[in-house]
Amino acid sequence: MTLLRRMGALVGRELRSYFYSPLAWVVLTLFLLVQGYSFYLYVELVNRPDAPHGAVMQQFFGGTFLYWLFVIFVSAAITMRLVAEERRSGTIEGLLTSPVSEGEVVLSKYLAAVLFYAFLWLPTLTYVGVIAGLAGGGPVSWGPVLSGYLGTLALGAALLAVGLLASVLTRSQIVAAVLSFTALSLLLLLGALELFVSNSTLRAVIAHVNLFEHMEELARGIVDSRRLVFYLSVVVFCLVAAARALEAKKWR
Repeated sequence: MTLLRRMGALVGRELRSYFYSPLAWVVLTLFLLVQGYSFYLYVELVNRPDAPHGAVMQQFFGGTFLYWLFVIFVSAAITMRLVAEERRSGTIEGLLTSPVSEGEVVLSKYLAAVLFYAFLWLPTLTYVGVIAGLAGGGPVSWGPVLSGYLGTLALGAALLAVGLLASVLTRSQIVAAVLSFTALSLLLLLGALELFVSNSTLRAVIAHVNLFEHMEELARGIVDSRRLVFYLSVVVFCLVAAARALEAKKWR
């Protein structure tokens, strides 16, 4: 079997496990309920005569506490079972003894998680049409919309990689979820330290990983390649670490 076919089969296996799992539908339902409420706030902001220019997209993409809470919650919930549950049930041994490498297993699980994450956000595209209608059919500013979704997908890709690494490190889904949620919360809060650091070098480093600032720029339509490189670096590091950790645990 070629590499492409093996990866396709593994990704399909993981996606089926998502849609056959009650947890996935609970996450999807909660996600859409919260996004619907956020969209209500979004519409209220549009209707305010004193709404500042550009504030609408900033509110929807990272401008509210609900956005960050649910991006972290969803990332932890999606990834907690990926490896931890298979290690607990013993099915991971059968998978690893098949003609696939640890890297292929990790990458396929990660791609399935990213696809499911993107699927969660897909219904929110209808909000753009609703806003256009409320604006009297005027032209939609696609720059902030597209960059906001790009940032949300890139951010989610990085957070899911961290969550997958946490799932590799334990046999318990609950422990994996707690590890992931804690690590992601600390990464998010790291950006807030920029306000309290006086050293210029350290301040620049913290600014580089400031997720709040990243999404604020993207919500305004500013796409800085350095932000995307940062997310890609997190993904590569976590996936390589997860593959190495899975390889090491295979012999235990």
